[in-house]
Amino acid sequence: MFKHIPLRVIPPFLPLLLLSKGHASAPASSPPASTELICHTAHASECYPAIFQPTEHFQRIHDDQSIPAGLHVRMNLATGLKEARLNIPEPPGTPHADLVIIDDLPPRPTIEEDEPVAEAPELQDQSHPDTEFKRGSYYPASFDAEESSLFFSSIAAIHSTTALSTTDLPTLSALQDLAHSIHWGVALARDTGACQKIFSAIDPGSTASAEVRSAAALLLGTAIHSNPDALDAFLSHPYSSDVGMTPVLKVLAALRDPVQNDVTLKTRTVSLLSQLCQNTEQLRIFVQSEGLTTLFDLFEPEKMTLDEGKDRIRAKAANLIHDRILSSLGSANGFVSQSGSEISGLKDHHAIVKGLEPWCNAFTKALRKYKFVAMSGENVSPAADAAYESIKEANQKLREGNVQSRICENESEL
Repeated sequence: MFKHIPLRVIPPFLPLLLLSKGHASAPASSPPASTELICHTAHASECYPAIFQPTEHFQRIHDDQSIPAGLHVRMNLATGLKEARLNIPEPPGTPHADLVIIDDLPPRPTIEEDEPVAEAPELQDQSHPDTEFKRGSYYPASFDAEESSLFFSSIAAIHSTTALSTTDLPTLSALQDLAHSIHWGVALARDTGACQKIFSAIDPGSTASAEVRSAAALLLGTAIHSNPDALDAFLSHPYSSDVGMTPVLKVLAALRDPVQNDVTLKTRTVSLLSQLCQNTEQLRIFVQSEGLTTLFDLFEPEKMTLDEGKDRIRAKAANLIHDRILSSLGSANGFVSQSGSEISGLKDHHAIVKGLEPWCNAFTKALRKYKFVAMSGENVSPAADAAYESIKEANQKLREGNVQSRICENESEL
Protein backbone atom coordinates (compact mmCIF):
# COMPACT_ATOMS: atom_id res chain seq x y z
CA MET A 1 0.00 0.00 0.00
CA PHE A 2 1.21 3.46 -0.78
CA LYS A 3 1.10 6.29 1.70
CA HIS A 4 -0.43 9.70 1.22
CA ILE A 5 1.94 12.30 2.66
CA PRO A 6 1.08 16.01 2.96
CA LEU A 7 3.38 18.18 0.93
CA ARG A 8 4.44 20.28 3.96
CA VAL A 9 6.60 17.42 5.32
CA ILE A 10 8.50 17.05 2.05
CA PRO A 11 11.77 18.99 1.57
CA PRO A 12 11.44 22.13 -0.56
CA PHE A 13 13.64 20.72 -3.34
CA LEU A 14 10.99 18.14 -4.29
CA PRO A 15 9.35 20.20 -7.04
CA LEU A 16 12.65 20.17 -8.95
CA LEU A 17 12.43 16.41 -9.09
CA LEU A 18 9.08 16.49 -10.80
CA LEU A 19 10.47 17.68 -14.11
CA SER A 20 9.22 15.96 -17.25
CA LYS A 21 11.77 13.26 -18.11
CA GLY A 22 11.62 13.98 -21.83
CA HIS A 23 11.73 17.79 -21.46
CA ALA A 24 14.17 18.83 -18.75
CA SER A 25 14.41 22.30 -20.28
CA ALA A 26 10.78 23.06 -19.40
CA PRO A 27 10.13 22.41 -15.69
CA ALA A 28 6.66 21.45 -14.57
CA SER A 29 4.74 23.71 -12.25
CA SER A 30 4.92 22.80 -8.58
CA PRO A 31 1.76 21.20 -7.25
CA PRO A 32 -0.35 23.30 -4.92
CA ALA A 33 0.21 22.96 -1.18
CA SER A 34 -2.96 20.95 -0.73
CA THR A 35 -1.77 18.23 -3.12
CA GLU A 36 -1.09 14.85 -1.56
CA LEU A 37 1.78 12.69 -2.73
CA ILE A 38 2.06 9.00 -3.42
CA CYS A 39 5.15 7.36 -1.98
CA HIS A 40 5.93 3.69 -2.58
CA THR A 41 9.29 3.93 -0.80
CA ALA A 42 10.84 5.87 2.06
CA HIS A 43 12.70 8.11 -0.40
CA ALA A 44 11.00 11.46 -0.78
CA SER A 45 12.56 11.94 -4.23
CA GLU A 46 10.50 9.00 -5.54
CA CYS A 47 7.15 10.47 -4.53
CA TYR A 48 4.77 12.04 -7.01
CA PRO A 49 1.41 13.87 -6.81
CA ALA A 50 -1.67 11.73 -6.29
CA ILE A 51 -3.42 13.92 -8.87
CA PHE A 52 -1.54 14.32 -12.15
CA GLN A 53 -0.28 17.89 -12.58
CA PRO A 54 -0.41 18.72 -16.32
CA THR A 55 1.87 21.22 -18.07
CA GLU A 56 2.25 22.23 -21.71
CA HIS A 57 4.68 19.33 -22.22
CA PHE A 58 4.05 15.60 -22.08
CA GLN A 59 4.82 13.90 -18.75
CA ARG A 60 4.52 10.32 -17.58
CA ILE A 61 1.28 9.23 -15.92
CA HIS A 62 1.74 6.73 -13.09
CA ASP A 63 -0.72 3.86 -12.87
CA ASP A 64 -2.12 4.96 -9.53
CA GLN A 65 -2.43 8.67 -10.35
CA SER A 66 -5.77 10.36 -10.87
CA ILE A 67 -6.02 12.16 -14.22
CA PRO A 68 -8.00 15.40 -14.61
CA ALA A 69 -10.47 15.45 -17.48
CA GLY A 70 -9.75 17.17 -20.80
CA LEU A 71 -6.04 16.37 -21.16
CA HIS A 72 -4.18 15.26 -24.29
CA VAL A 73 -3.23 11.68 -23.39
CA ARG A 74 -1.02 9.43 -25.50
CA MET A 75 1.03 6.22 -25.27
CA ASN A 76 4.78 6.55 -25.81
CA LEU A 77 5.62 3.65 -28.14
CA ALA A 78 9.32 3.99 -27.40
CA THR A 79 8.86 3.38 -23.67
CA GLY A 80 5.40 1.85 -23.38
CA LEU A 81 4.43 4.53 -20.84
CA LYS A 82 1.29 6.65 -20.80
CA GLU A 83 1.87 10.41 -21.01
CA ALA A 84 -0.30 13.52 -20.90
CA ARG A 85 -0.19 17.29 -21.22
CA LEU A 86 -2.59 20.22 -21.35
CA ASN A 87 -4.88 20.03 -24.38
CA ILE A 88 -3.19 22.82 -26.34
CA PRO A 89 -4.63 23.62 -29.80
CA GLU A 90 -2.30 22.36 -32.51
CA PRO A 91 -1.09 24.69 -35.29
CA PRO A 92 -1.97 23.95 -38.94
CA GLY A 93 0.14 21.19 -40.45
CA THR A 94 0.75 19.41 -37.15
CA PRO A 95 0.31 15.60 -37.46
CA HIS A 96 -3.04 14.32 -36.23
CA ALA A 97 -3.31 14.10 -32.46
CA ASP A 98 -3.99 10.36 -32.68
CA LEU A 99 -0.57 9.78 -34.26
CA VAL A 100 2.89 10.04 -32.79
CA ILE A 101 6.28 10.03 -34.45
CA ILE A 102 9.10 7.82 -33.25
CA ASP A 103 12.65 7.70 -34.55
CA ASP A 104 13.39 4.13 -33.58
CA LEU A 105 11.75 0.96 -32.36
CA PRO A 106 12.10 -0.57 -28.90
CA PRO A 107 15.38 -2.48 -28.45
CA ARG A 108 15.20 -6.04 -29.64
CA PRO A 109 16.07 -8.97 -27.37
CA THR A 110 19.41 -10.67 -27.74
CA ILE A 111 20.80 -14.04 -26.71
CA GLU A 112 24.38 -12.82 -26.68
CA GLU A 113 25.57 -12.80 -23.10
CA ASP A 114 27.16 -9.65 -21.72
CA GLU A 115 26.10 -7.73 -24.82
CA PRO A 116 24.86 -4.27 -23.86
CA VAL A 117 21.38 -3.40 -25.03
CA ALA A 118 20.80 0.21 -26.00
CA GLU A 119 17.99 1.90 -24.17
CA ALA A 120 15.00 2.98 -26.21
CA PRO A 121 15.17 6.70 -27.06
CA GLU A 122 12.63 9.00 -25.50
CA LEU A 123 9.79 10.04 -27.73
CA GLN A 124 10.48 13.58 -28.90
CA ASP A 125 7.82 16.14 -28.17
CA GLN A 126 6.36 17.01 -31.54
CA SER A 127 4.42 19.89 -29.98
CA HIS A 128 7.50 21.81 -28.81
CA PRO A 129 8.40 24.51 -31.37
CA ASP A 130 12.14 24.24 -30.65
CA THR A 131 12.28 20.46 -30.96
CA GLU A 132 13.93 19.04 -34.08
CA PHE A 133 13.67 15.41 -35.02
CA LYS A 134 14.63 13.25 -37.97
CA ARG A 135 12.04 12.04 -40.42
CA GLY A 136 10.33 9.04 -38.90
CA SER A 137 7.37 6.79 -39.51
CA TYR A 138 3.84 7.30 -38.27
CA TYR A 139 2.48 4.75 -35.85
CA PRO A 140 -0.90 4.58 -34.15
CA ALA A 141 -0.82 6.15 -30.71
CA SER A 142 -2.02 2.94 -29.11
CA PHE A 143 0.30 0.44 -27.51
CA ASP A 144 -0.80 -3.16 -27.26
CA ALA A 145 1.12 -4.75 -24.41
CA GLU A 146 -0.12 -8.20 -25.42
CA GLU A 147 1.23 -7.78 -28.95
CA SER A 148 4.55 -6.53 -27.62
CA SER A 149 4.88 -9.46 -25.26
CA LEU A 150 3.98 -11.94 -28.01
CA PHE A 151 6.46 -10.39 -30.44
CA PHE A 152 9.47 -10.37 -28.13
CA SER A 153 8.76 -13.82 -26.69
CA SER A 154 8.48 -15.17 -30.24
CA ILE A 155 11.74 -13.51 -31.27
CA ALA A 156 13.42 -14.98 -28.19
CA ALA A 157 12.12 -18.42 -29.19
CA ILE A 158 13.62 -18.02 -32.67
CA HIS A 159 16.96 -17.03 -31.17
CA SER A 160 16.98 -19.97 -28.81
CA THR A 161 16.62 -22.67 -31.46
CA THR A 162 19.52 -24.10 -33.43
CA ALA A 163 17.44 -24.62 -36.57
CA LEU A 164 13.75 -24.12 -37.23
CA SER A 165 11.58 -27.22 -37.04
CA THR A 166 7.89 -28.10 -36.92
CA THR A 167 7.83 -27.20 -33.22
CA ASP A 168 8.48 -23.59 -34.27
CA LEU A 169 5.46 -23.39 -36.59
CA PRO A 170 3.22 -21.70 -33.96
CA THR A 171 5.95 -19.11 -33.37
CA LEU A 172 6.32 -18.42 -37.10
CA SER A 173 2.54 -18.13 -37.41
CA ALA A 174 2.32 -15.67 -34.51
CA LEU A 175 5.08 -13.50 -35.99
CA GLN A 176 3.44 -13.63 -39.41
CA ASP A 177 0.19 -12.28 -37.95
CA LEU A 178 2.10 -9.44 -36.29
CA ALA A 179 4.24 -8.71 -39.38
CA HIS A 180 1.21 -7.32 -41.23
CA SER A 181 1.78 -4.25 -39.05
CA ILE A 182 4.44 -1.85 -40.37
CA HIS A 183 5.76 -1.46 -36.82
CA TRP A 184 6.34 -5.16 -36.17
CA GLY A 185 7.45 -5.80 -39.76
CA VAL A 186 10.30 -3.33 -39.29
CA ALA A 187 11.07 -4.68 -35.81
CA LEU A 188 11.45 -8.20 -37.21
CA ALA A 189 13.50 -7.08 -40.21
CA ARG A 190 15.94 -5.21 -37.96
CA ASP A 191 16.75 -8.30 -35.92
CA THR A 192 19.81 -9.78 -37.63
CA GLY A 193 19.80 -13.08 -35.75
CA ALA A 194 16.11 -13.76 -36.25
CA CYS A 195 16.19 -12.89 -39.96
CA GLN A 196 19.23 -15.08 -40.57
CA LYS A 197 17.64 -17.99 -38.72
CA ILE A 198 14.32 -17.67 -40.58
CA PHE A 199 15.90 -17.10 -43.98
CA SER A 200 18.25 -20.06 -43.58
CA ALA A 201 15.20 -22.35 -43.44
CA ILE A 202 14.47 -21.48 -47.09
CA ASP A 203 17.97 -22.38 -48.25
CA PRO A 204 18.13 -25.52 -50.46
CA GLY A 205 20.61 -27.05 -48.03
CA SER A 206 18.28 -26.63 -45.07
CA THR A 207 16.98 -29.69 -43.24
CA ALA A 208 13.67 -27.93 -42.55
CA SER A 209 10.48 -29.55 -43.79
CA ALA A 210 8.45 -28.07 -46.64
CA GLU A 211 5.90 -26.83 -44.11
CA VAL A 212 8.55 -24.95 -42.12
CA ARG A 213 10.15 -23.55 -45.29
CA SER A 214 6.75 -22.39 -46.45
CA ALA A 215 5.98 -20.69 -43.13
CA ALA A 216 9.39 -18.95 -43.16
CA ALA A 217 8.87 -17.65 -46.73
CA LEU A 218 5.38 -16.40 -45.85
CA LEU A 219 6.63 -14.62 -42.73
CA LEU A 220 9.47 -12.79 -44.49
CA GLY A 221 7.32 -11.92 -47.48
CA THR A 222 4.67 -10.46 -45.18
CA ALA A 223 7.20 -8.41 -43.20
CA ILE A 224 8.70 -6.66 -46.24
CA HIS A 225 5.49 -6.37 -48.29
CA SER A 226 4.95 -2.68 -49.15
CA ASN A 227 7.23 -1.82 -46.21
CA PRO A 228 10.37 -0.04 -47.55
CA ASP A 229 11.94 0.40 -44.11
CA ALA A 230 11.56 -3.31 -43.39
CA LEU A 231 12.97 -4.25 -46.82
CA ASP A 232 16.02 -2.02 -46.34
CA ALA A 233 16.61 -3.45 -42.88
CA PHE A 234 16.22 -7.03 -44.12
CA LEU A 235 18.69 -6.53 -46.97
CA SER A 236 21.27 -4.97 -44.63
CA HIS A 237 22.05 -8.32 -42.99
CA PRO A 238 24.54 -10.88 -44.33
CA TYR A 239 22.90 -14.13 -45.37
CA SER A 240 25.82 -16.09 -46.73
CA SER A 241 29.57 -16.35 -46.32
CA ASP A 242 29.79 -16.55 -50.13
CA VAL A 243 30.61 -13.19 -51.67
CA GLY A 244 27.72 -11.94 -53.80
CA MET A 245 25.26 -14.55 -52.55
CA THR A 246 22.39 -12.11 -52.14
CA PRO A 247 18.88 -12.94 -50.90
CA VAL A 248 17.48 -13.03 -54.45
CA LEU A 249 20.08 -15.59 -55.52
CA LYS A 250 19.31 -17.77 -52.52
CA VAL A 251 15.57 -17.59 -53.24
CA LEU A 252 16.15 -18.46 -56.90
CA ALA A 253 18.27 -21.41 -55.79
CA ALA A 254 15.41 -22.57 -53.58
CA LEU A 255 12.96 -22.35 -56.50
CA ARG A 256 15.34 -24.36 -58.69
CA ASP A 257 15.76 -27.09 -56.08
CA PRO A 258 14.42 -30.28 -57.75
CA VAL A 259 13.84 -31.95 -54.39
CA GLN A 260 11.34 -29.37 -53.15
CA ASN A 261 8.15 -29.74 -55.20
CA ASP A 262 5.62 -28.60 -52.61
CA VAL A 263 3.24 -26.25 -54.44
CA THR A 264 2.45 -24.06 -51.43
CA LEU A 265 6.16 -23.66 -50.71
CA LYS A 266 6.90 -22.63 -54.30
CA THR A 267 3.97 -20.20 -54.36
CA ARG A 268 5.10 -18.45 -51.18
CA THR A 269 8.72 -18.44 -52.32
CA VAL A 270 7.73 -16.72 -55.59
CA SER A 271 5.81 -14.17 -53.52
CA LEU A 272 8.90 -13.56 -51.36
CA LEU A 273 10.98 -13.18 -54.53
CA SER A 274 8.59 -10.51 -55.80
CA GLN A 275 8.86 -8.56 -52.54
CA LEU A 276 12.67 -8.70 -52.67
CA CYS A 277 12.58 -7.36 -56.23
CA GLN A 278 11.10 -4.11 -54.94
CA ASN A 279 14.76 -3.28 -54.37
CA THR A 280 16.61 -2.09 -57.48
CA GLU A 281 19.77 -4.09 -56.88
CA GLN A 282 17.86 -7.29 -56.15
CA LEU A 283 15.80 -6.76 -59.31
CA ARG A 284 18.95 -6.28 -61.36
CA ILE A 285 20.40 -9.51 -59.99
CA PHE A 286 17.12 -11.30 -60.70
CA VAL A 287 17.22 -10.28 -64.37
CA GLN A 288 20.93 -11.02 -64.84
CA SER A 289 20.62 -14.42 -63.13
CA GLU A 290 17.94 -15.67 -65.54
CA GLY A 291 15.21 -15.28 -62.99
CA LEU A 292 12.64 -14.94 -65.77
CA THR A 293 13.65 -18.37 -67.06
CA THR A 294 13.19 -19.85 -63.58
CA LEU A 295 9.68 -18.36 -63.41
CA PHE A 296 8.95 -19.66 -66.90
CA ASP A 297 9.80 -23.21 -65.83
CA LEU A 298 7.42 -22.88 -62.87
CA PHE A 299 4.68 -21.51 -65.11
CA GLU A 300 4.79 -24.75 -67.17
CA PRO A 301 3.20 -23.37 -70.35
CA GLU A 302 3.39 -26.77 -72.04
CA LYS A 303 1.38 -28.44 -69.25
CA MET A 304 -1.66 -26.19 -69.11
CA THR A 305 -3.83 -28.43 -66.97
CA LEU A 306 -5.84 -26.42 -64.48
CA ASP A 307 -4.87 -27.23 -60.93
CA GLU A 308 -5.45 -25.04 -57.88
CA GLY A 309 -1.80 -25.18 -56.80
CA LYS A 310 -0.45 -24.51 -60.29
CA ASP A 311 -3.00 -21.73 -60.74
CA ARG A 312 -1.66 -19.98 -57.67
CA ILE A 313 1.93 -20.24 -58.92
CA ARG A 314 0.93 -18.89 -62.34
CA ALA A 315 -0.87 -15.95 -60.73
CA LYS A 316 2.17 -15.09 -58.58
CA ALA A 317 4.53 -15.38 -61.55
CA ALA A 318 2.33 -13.15 -63.71
CA ASN A 319 2.06 -10.59 -60.89
CA LEU A 320 5.84 -10.50 -60.45
CA ILE A 321 6.41 -9.91 -64.16
CA HIS A 322 3.74 -7.21 -64.28
CA ASP A 323 4.66 -5.41 -61.05
CA ARG A 324 8.46 -5.66 -61.09
CA ILE A 325 9.44 -5.93 -64.77
CA LEU A 326 6.78 -4.60 -67.13
CA SER A 327 5.76 -1.69 -64.92
CA SER A 328 9.41 -0.62 -64.89
CA LEU A 329 10.04 -0.63 -68.66
CA GLY A 330 10.32 2.75 -70.29
CA SER A 331 13.24 4.68 -68.84
CA ALA A 332 16.49 5.41 -70.64
CA ASN A 333 18.06 2.50 -68.80
CA GLY A 334 15.20 0.16 -69.49
CA PHE A 335 13.73 0.45 -65.98
CA VAL A 336 12.16 3.12 -63.86
CA SER A 337 11.56 3.06 -60.13
CA GLN A 338 8.18 2.89 -58.43
CA SER A 339 8.24 6.68 -58.11
CA GLY A 340 9.15 7.20 -61.78
CA SER A 341 12.77 8.25 -61.32
CA GLU A 342 15.47 6.55 -63.35
CA ILE A 343 17.36 3.61 -61.92
CA SER A 344 21.03 3.11 -62.73
CA GLY A 345 22.62 -0.28 -63.16
CA LEU A 346 19.81 -1.96 -65.15
CA LYS A 347 21.13 -1.20 -68.62
CA ASP A 348 21.02 -4.63 -70.26
CA HIS A 349 17.79 -3.99 -72.13
CA HIS A 350 18.52 -6.79 -74.59
CA ALA A 351 18.66 -9.37 -71.79
CA ILE A 352 15.33 -8.13 -70.44
CA VAL A 353 13.62 -8.34 -73.82
CA LYS A 354 15.11 -11.77 -74.47
CA GLY A 355 13.87 -13.00 -71.09
CA LEU A 356 10.36 -11.71 -71.75
CA GLU A 357 9.95 -13.06 -75.29
CA PRO A 358 8.91 -16.62 -74.27
CA TRP A 359 6.16 -15.16 -72.09
CA CYS A 360 4.28 -13.81 -75.13
CA ASN A 361 3.32 -17.31 -76.25
CA ALA A 362 2.99 -18.62 -72.69
CA PHE A 363 0.47 -15.95 -71.70
CA THR A 364 -1.49 -16.45 -74.92
CA LYS A 365 -1.65 -20.21 -74.43
CA ALA A 366 -2.68 -19.85 -70.77
CA LEU A 367 -5.47 -17.38 -71.49
CA ARG A 368 -6.88 -19.59 -74.23
CA LYS A 369 -6.89 -22.56 -71.87
CA TYR A 370 -8.65 -20.66 -69.08
CA LYS A 371 -11.20 -19.24 -71.51
CA PHE A 372 -11.90 -22.67 -72.96
CA VAL A 373 -12.52 -24.15 -69.52
CA ALA A 374 -14.81 -21.27 -68.56
CA MET A 375 -16.87 -21.57 -71.78
CA SER A 376 -17.14 -25.34 -71.43
CA GLY A 377 -19.28 -24.93 -68.34
CA GLU A 378 -16.76 -26.52 -65.98
CA ASN A 379 -16.57 -25.20 -62.45
CA VAL A 380 -13.66 -22.79 -62.24
CA SER A 381 -11.94 -22.41 -58.88
CA PRO A 382 -11.22 -18.99 -57.34
CA ALA A 383 -7.51 -19.73 -57.88
CA ALA A 384 -8.15 -20.23 -61.61
CA ASP A 385 -10.13 -16.98 -61.76
CA ALA A 386 -7.29 -15.13 -60.03
CA ALA A 387 -4.72 -16.68 -62.36
CA TYR A 388 -6.74 -15.70 -65.42
CA GLU A 389 -7.06 -12.06 -64.29
CA SER A 390 -3.36 -11.79 -63.37
CA ILE A 391 -2.20 -13.33 -66.65
CA LYS A 392 -4.61 -11.16 -68.64
CA GLU A 393 -3.28 -8.01 -66.99
CA ALA A 394 0.36 -9.04 -67.49
CA ASN A 395 -0.31 -10.01 -71.12
CA GLN A 396 -1.89 -6.64 -71.84
CA LYS A 397 1.04 -4.81 -70.24
CA LEU A 398 3.51 -6.98 -72.15
CA ARG A 399 1.94 -6.10 -75.49
CA GLU A 400 1.75 -2.42 -74.61
CA GLY A 401 5.54 -2.51 -74.50
CA ASN A 402 5.67 -4.21 -77.89
CA VAL A 403 6.17 -1.05 -79.95
CA GLN A 404 8.74 0.53 -77.65
CA SER A 405 10.65 -2.56 -76.54
CA ARG A 406 10.04 -4.79 -79.58
CA ILE A 407 8.64 -7.63 -77.49
CA CYS A 408 6.29 -10.22 -78.98
CA GLU A 409 7.10 -9.08 -82.52
CA ASN A 410 6.26 -12.48 -83.94
CA GLU A 411 3.13 -12.98 -81.87
CA SER A 412 -0.40 -11.86 -82.67
CA GLU A 413 -2.49 -10.48 -79.81
CA LEU A 414 -5.03 -12.84 -78.26
